[in-house]
Amino acid sequence: MDRLTFLRSMLGNTALLTVPPLHLLPQPEQDRLAWAKDGHSVFVFDCLVRGFAHYEGPALLSRMKEEDPLDLVREYENEHDMNAVAVYWEGHKVGFLPMGENVSLAYMLDHGLLLEATVVYTASDAPPWEQLFIAVHLLVPSNASFNNYMAHYANRADAGFKRRQDVAGLPEE
Repeated sequence: MDRLTFLRSMLGNTALLTVPPLHLLPQPEQDRLAWAKDGHSVFVFDCLVRGFAHYEGPALLSRMKEEDPLDLVREYENEHDMNAVAVYWEGHKVGFLPMGENVSLAYMLDHGLLLEATVVYTASDAPPWEQLFIAVHLLVPSNASFNNYMAHYANRADAGFKRRQDVAGLPEE
């Protein structure tokens, strides 16, 4: 199954709430999600993908590239984890978000918040459980009041991102 077929089969299902490239969606869905193009992307989580060796991950690793989009799919019927969130690359299941660390993201997906997941890096020479590292961002609509809030916050001396040594400045928009 290719990525487009997979996405079309999942559209309308609240289990898939990551935002695919808009041009892959049918026109009504493009119109409904057009705000995401100009929205803010707020970093919320990064992790190594769990279960990577047990799914299609190792066979696909050489084709994955930095910043490749990923799909996050809630697995409500997962018998091992009631907050299970599966990770897909181009329609292929490659593993899960870590159990216990996935609770907030599962709740976000359950409440219809849009998440954007991407490959941060791959490491083919690492053990299978350390071969795929991903990042997840929350998509927030851009509007005048939110933009004003962000501009004001960015100029505050106590802005949280300014207190972190691992962040050089404002996240890219």
